[in-house]
Amino acid sequence: MKIYNNITAALKSLSRNLFFTRRRFCVRKLCVYIFAISALFLFPDGSFAKDYKRIVSLAPSITQSLYDLGIDLEIAAITVYCPKGNAPKENIGTLLEPDLEKIASLRPDLIISTKDGNNKAAVEKLKRMGFYVYVVDTAANFAEICSNFYNLAQVVGKSKKAGEIVAAATTEIENVFNKIQNNNYDRVFWEVGAKPLYSAGSLSFVNDYNRFTKTENIYKDVKMRYPPVDIEDVSARNPDIIILVNMGDITSSQKDFWKKYKNINAVKNGRIYMTDANDIFTPTPLTFAKGVKILAEILWDIK
Repeated sequence: MKIYNNITAALKSLSRNLFFTRRRFCVRKLCVYIFAISALFLFPDGSFAKDYKRIVSLAPSITQSLYDLGIDLEIAAITVYCPKGNAPKENIGTLLEPDLEKIASLRPDLIISTKDGNNKAAVEKLKRMGFYVYVVDTAANFAEICSNFYNLAQVVGKSKKAGEIVAAATTEIENVFNKIQNNNYDRVFWEVGAKPLYSAGSLSFVNDYNRFTKTENIYKDVKMRYPPVDIEDVSARNPDIIILVNMGDITSSQKDFWKKYKNINAVKNGRIYMTDANDIFTPTPLTFAKGVKILAEILWDIK
């Protein structure tokens, strides 16, 4: 296990420090393929894994990751907003308000939560109740999404499958990146909350959506995941593109809201787009690659 932890730490350090330039993809590709090689050859048989039969997933990204790894029947329960899968599963509440009594009644042999998405007090209580809770780390970029995915796959004995998925997702992203001919790096405002107004800062993985679609986040200088912002500052930063993520209180009416601010380039040029949170805000390798393709299509008509 110590060797595995050392390799994981080294790979995560590499992911933070190696980024492709605006014109080149190869360094990022090399970094991500290292994850794939690790999964395929270092631990091909999932030697550290147990054979879990009653898994409780506490977040949509976890549930989707398990489905991608071919795990469905083993999932006993999921939260309200998780994808349903092909087999019946118990509903155990939301990310922030899981039903601990119901979870306990299911006698899970593995509970999987997220570091920042779930209620920390609830997770700690589940641990004190004697349950094994595996916590998935927060990802700030695509490489860390892949690292988290691989680590989860190692727990459930699917490391080889994870390596194949990371390699496939990386290839998809590279193909999209190479098709985009626009190198102006238009500036993007991400709206992830309306009342109050929230955007995405430098610690959010959406910055890699910008990198891979040859755009730039106007709040990449703010060292937060999702900072609160105000209309005046958004107007002053003057984004070329506004991307609305339909989560929480963001609906199609937000397009009309922004149209009042005619001094913003995105409004002048009719570049306000609505995206589905389920398509781009579920951080798994395959879902991220899908998000890159969706954004490339709506921003640059790349198919």
